[in-house]
Amino acid sequence: MTPSVQTAIDVLSEWIAARHLLGDQPGLSAGIVVDQELVWTGSYGYADIANKVPASSNTLYRIASISKLFTATSIVQLRDAGKLGLDDPITRYLPWFKIQNRFPDAPPITIRNLITHTSGLPREAAFPYWSEKFEFPDLDAIIATLPSQETALPTYTRWKYSNLAVSLAGEIVAVVSGMPYADYVKANILDPLGMTNTYVAMDAPPPNMSVGYNRKFPGKPRDPLPFIDCRAITPAANLATSVEDLAKFAMLQFRSGPAGGAQILSGWSLAEMHRPHWVNPGWDGGWGLGFIIWRKAGKTYVGHTGGLQGFTTYFVTCPEDKIAAIALTNSNDSEPSKVIDGIFNWVAPRILEAMPKPKPAQVDGLE
Repeated sequence: MTPSVQTAIDVLSEWIAARHLLGDQPGLSAGIVVDQELVWTGSYGYADIANKVPASSNTLYRIASISKLFTATSIVQLRDAGKLGLDDPITRYLPWFKIQNRFPDAPPITIRNLITHTSGLPREAAFPYWSEKFEFPDLDAIIATLPSQETALPTYTRWKYSNLAVSLAGEIVAVVSGMPYADYVKANILDPLGMTNTYVAMDAPPPNMSVGYNRKFPGKPRDPLPFIDCRAITPAANLATSVEDLAKFAMLQFRSGPAGGAQILSGWSLAEMHRPHWVNPGWDGGWGLGFIIWRKAGKTYVGHTGGLQGFTTYFVTCPEDKIAAIALTNSNDSEPSKVIDGIFNWVAPRILEAMPKPKPAQVDGLE
């Protein structure tokens, strides 16, 4: 690591520590990936305040909607294996899918619609799981209540975020693969990538899980929040992982070549996931296959945000520069996006300056 990069990281770390202290935050773990190396991790505060357990790069955090990237990856793997098509109607795999369709002339909902949030489906299944007791439904309950719901928009006309849609995509993974969703993700993504500290289906906190905390209210201690099992919403929100494990998923995004072993998707398929499949009206970003796409200062960034009761997380990669930033926190009122901005604004430019410059091409016959 060059002195300029080290200085930038030192400044970043001191700034994060100061923000963390001033915000009276419980825990935060962050990391920077450059191509195939986790070059820095920093952890601040506590994974568990009551027991004074410090946060670390191996502390588990609920990554919430970052889980959607693993569902989309599963879908693309199965597409590459010839087991489904992205533009197949979802009723081919989920014959029980019956919802009141307000737009019968619109094209049928496809798998691509589910993972690009262009399905027009409601944001959630017909249960108040985000606002009342955080009790999530099982699949049978979703199937039983779907006929009471209705589509919100025609397919392809507008972007509308939907946890229900990605949960249905996860069920398609299970149907097509013949394996429970969690088993498929473990066998085909986590194990090949060496993500041994990542959990998909959990009915209780796994070892090394941080405690999630509510926002800070003046003059009061933070309230710890109960553990949540997202059940049938697992493909959209349930995973738990650490900075060191999520870094392995980040490294995948920068690899090319044919699929095989730890290369769980070909370079072509990864690039397909990263490119726009839906563009915002202002052309400032959009949506890939599972990935949020941002445009900033002439560069394209892909990743996802996450928010689950007691946890706020951020995962962003810049495929062009092969740099990724991770920020995982265990509170509702943290701002991991500020950490990500600090990494890309302060540290990434120094990393790029330190990289070997390609030699100019030589033309025969010229000096």
